[in-house]
This record gives sequence, C-alpha cells and structure tokens, in this order.
Amino acid sequence: MGGRIAMTGQLQVTRQLTERPPASHGAINITDINIRTLFRTEVLSIQDVRCLGSVVGRSDEEWPAGYEIVFPRAGTFVRHGADGVHVADATQVLFFHPGQSYEIAHPVHGGDRCTVFELSRSVLVEVLGSHDPDVDELQELPFRTGSALVDARQRLAQHRLLRLVEDGWLGDPIELEESVLKHIDLAVTNAYARDGRAIGEAKRETRHAHAELASDVKLYLGERMADRIRLSEVASAVGSSPYHMCRIFKRQAGLPIHRYLRRLRLLHALDRLSDDPNELLTRTALDVGFSSHAHMSTAFRAEFGTTFAEVRRGMTGRRMREMRKIVEA
Repeated sequence: MGGRIAMTGQLQVTRQLTERPPASHGAINITDINIRTLFRTEVLSIQDVRCLGSVVGRSDEEWPAGYEIVFPRAGTFVRHGADGVHVADATQVLFFHPGQSYEIAHPVHGGDRCTVFELSRSVLVEVLGSHDPDVDELQELPFRTGSALVDARQRLAQHRLLRLVEDGWLGDPIELEESVLKHIDLAVTNAYARDGRAIGEAKRETRHAHAELASDVKLYLGERMADRIRLSEVASAVGSSPYHMCRIFKRQAGLPIHRYLRRLRLLHALDRLSDDPNELLTRTALDVGFSSHAHMSTAFRAEFGTTFAEVRRGMTGRRMREMRKIVEA
C-alpha cells in the first residue's frame, strides 16, 4: 500500500472511569484529557495523550482498555496501584495491564504529555516471551514490573519516529509496525535488566523504604528542574543524608542524581522543540534549568551523541532511509 497514511484521529478517551460517586480527594475530569490516535492497526496503536493535571490529590480509579506501554514526554505524575507507587517523568516507561485499576496524582504542577503504545495480547506475549520464559503462566498480568528507566538513545529514536508518524507516515504500515515493535522490545529489555538487578537480599521493608526515597527524589527533581539544585537541598527535602541518598538513588533509578536531572531537562527541551521547531534554544535552555544555550548543547551531545541542530532539521521523504536506520538501531 503506497501513499500517505492518514493517522490523526478525533478526540477520544479510552481510559474507563468507575461509576461510583467522585471521591473526596478529587475526580478525573475527562475534559482534562486529550487522547489523539496517531496510528492504528490490528497489531498495535499509537496515541498522543495530554493531561492538564488540574485534579488536586489522587484521581478516582481508572484502568486501561488494553496492554499499554507508556512513555511520558513531559511533566511528572505518580501512579498508585496494586504494583506499588511509580513516579512517571520523561526518563521513564510505564507498563499497564487492562482491567488493573490505579489512581493518578499530579504533585508537580503542569500536567503531563505521554506517548502510549497499545499492543494486542498475542503480540505482547511474543515480545515478553523472549525475555521471560514463564510469561504464559502470568495470565492477564504479564508485565513483571510497573516502570523502568528508558535508554537516552532510545528516547531520541522515539522522538524521531514520532515526528515521522505525526507528519504522516509515507511508507507501508508494516514498516512502521516493525519499527515500533523493535522500539518496544528494547524498552522491555531494559526493564527486565533493571528488574533483575533490583532483586536483592534486603528485607521487604528496606526495599520499600529505598523505593520510596528514590520516588521522593524524582518528585523533587521534577518540581525544581529549572532551579540550580544542590545535593544538600535534595537530601534535606527527602529526609536523608547526601551519601545514603546518592547510593540508594543510583541503585533504584539506574543513574546518578545529576545524570538523571540532566536527562530530565534534555528530554523536556526535546519535547518543547518538537512542538515548536522555531523556538529559541537559549530560551529553552534557561527554562529547563541550563545556564546557557552552549551548556545545553554540550549536554545534549554527551547524552544523545548528536546535536540539537541535527534533530531540528525535520523529517523529509529523502531522509526516510537514514531515519529508519536510526529507529531500527
């Protein structure tokens, strides 16, 4: 099938809400959620989800309609569910099971924006099966972890992939499906690697305390991302010593605190530029917490192995082959 594939869809809300009366701590307002379908086949779908985050406290219970792999692109929110508490920001990927209820909170002002990949169960089991031979025994809950750190190069590849999708995919749908599945497989690979390293001999109470400490640090970084943050300030805010906090955070999050903060700032800058390719880099740099355009550019090259200028050049039909190589790397 040749020609341009039409993928943008009308406003829709696929997350289901409970029919009980609104909880006292705040209820989801569906007018706060904009879900735009970018691509859909029998195998997978891609959606752009924006939430204003105007609810105070936790939302009412909600649950996804299918198996979702969610990549936050901007903002910070917290998912409370049966599998624990997960802080979601642009450095993370989250995994959702259909019918498994959760509540969302936005302790950091500004809402959030996410890319949601939904897979059919048969395809998902195949993807997970290459990493987990016991996936068939997990029945309706095949994801063994609720969230994981995303590789920096993968996030850049995802940004480029989404640019191609949002501009109107020019190739065959099967090519895009294959690229997305490779993208998902890499995310699952990283998630299972981190999950395996996180399993230790510590007591359950200790593991819970360490996870809570790391979550508190992530929330503080998300809220103060644009500030000149000192280690002592973070430690004081989360009730820990700097040494203990640094050691536990790296073990839990997979990155030292300064690298996590740098990646968070860069991913927010990347998302802003995807919305407005003409935005001034100096303004973006200052808004997300860098001291200058040069500081951000140097950090971007160190983190992603390329430059902002290269990323901003835009996707064209003549560059499709080059971009496919990057997506499939």
